[in-house]
Amino acid sequence: MKVIEKVTPGTKVYKLFEHEELICEGKDEVFLISVKKMTREEYERDQSQQKQSTP
Repeated sequence: MKVIEKVTPGTKVYKLFEHEELICEGKDEVFLISVKKMTREEYERDQSQQKQSTP
């Protein structure tokens, strides 16, 4: 079973980049956060494809 890092709502954003998946546990809510690292070219290609598929 894969261990998922736990963070709190006050965690700095740059700390999230060290992991692919995290759980953020707040007082009343829990969030599952997925982080995907992309190159600039991959990002731009993805954005271009999304704009073309939007009616």
